[in-house]
Amino acid sequence: MPISSPVRRPVSRVLRGSLVGLAAAFIAVVPTATMPAFAVPPAHTAPANQQQSLSISAPNARDIGGYPTQRGGGKIRYGLVYRSDALNRLSPADQQKLASLRIGKIIDFRSPNEMKASPDQLPPAIPYSAQSIWDPANDFYLMVSSTIAGGPQVQQEKLGNGQGAQIMRDYYRWLVTDANARAQFAAALRDIAASPDAVLYHCTSGKDRTGWMTAILMSALGVPKGQIYKDYLASNDYLAASNKAQMDALVQRGLVTDPSLFDPILGVRADYLDASFDQARQSYGSVDRFLSDGLGIDSATVDALKAKLLDKPGN
Repeated sequence: MPISSPVRRPVSRVLRGSLVGLAAAFIAVVPTATMPAFAVPPAHTAPANQQQSLSISAPNARDIGGYPTQRGGGKIRYGLVYRSDALNRLSPADQQKLASLRIGKIIDFRSPNEMKASPDQLPPAIPYSAQSIWDPANDFYLMVSSTIAGGPQVQQEKLGNGQGAQIMRDYYRWLVTDANARAQFAAALRDIAASPDAVLYHCTSGKDRTGWMTAILMSALGVPKGQIYKDYLASNDYLAASNKAQMDALVQRGLVTDPSLFDPILGVRADYLDASFDQARQSYGSVDRFLSDGLGIDSATVDALKAKLLDKPGN
C-alpha cells in the first residue's frame, strides 16, 4: 500500500478549538461561522477496569494483548498490536512514548477528508501508511458533518426513530461487502504478520473500522467470541468522557438539542458487530471463509500471525 508521511506540525496549531473523537473530525467541516471554541480536553485516564490503555492523548489507544485463545490455552502477547483513535493531538511526550514502543508501522484507516482535517502528529521515525477505508460516493464523515451543521431538525429527521443505529448496522455490513475495505483490512493483517516490530492501526474514534479490524484479527487467532466482544465494547468506556464533552459543548452552543440522537454513532453496540459477522457468514459461509476467500488471507499468513502474536501456555 502507498506510504506517505503525515503532516507534522506543532500540536498547538492542529485543529484549534476542535472536538475529540468521532465528532471531532466531522465537525471540522462545519462552516466556521457556527464553530464553537473548545478547549482541548486533558490527557485520557483509562477506565478503572481496563489495564491496556496507552495513556496518551488519544482516549481509545490500547494494547490488544492479554486475550486468551480457544485452543491450547495461549494468549495474545502484549506490545505487538495496538488499536487507537486518531493520533492528531499527540504531545511531544506522547510521541516519545510511541517511539519507545518499537512500532514498525502506523496504519491509518481514515478517509482523505478525515486525514486532512486532523493529520496525525507522529514521531518521525515511525513509518506511516495511509490505507483509507471509505466510500467516496457516500462519505460517512461528510454525512455526519452535514447532519450536525443542519441543526436539530435535520438531526431528528436523519437520526431519529432508530435511524442512527440502522445507519451503523448498514455501515458494518458495508465493511464486509466493499472490496476496497476488504483489501485494506487484508493488507493490515499481512503487515502485522510480516513486521518484526509492533503495528498500530487506527481510524477516527478507534471503534468501527478499528473495531472490526480487531475482531477479524482476534478471530484469526482463535480468540473466543465473548472476548472479542469484550474488547470491542470497551470502546464505550474509553470514549465516554470525551463523547460527553463533545455533546455538552454542542448543546451549549445550540448546535444540538437532543444529544441522545448521536449515541448510536458515538458509541458501539453488540448488534453492530453482529451485523459484520452475520454479513461475513452470508457472503462467504463462515468467518474462516471470509478470511480466506473475502480477504485472501492464506493459511501461511494465519500461521505467521499466530507464531508472532500468541504466547504458548505457561509463558
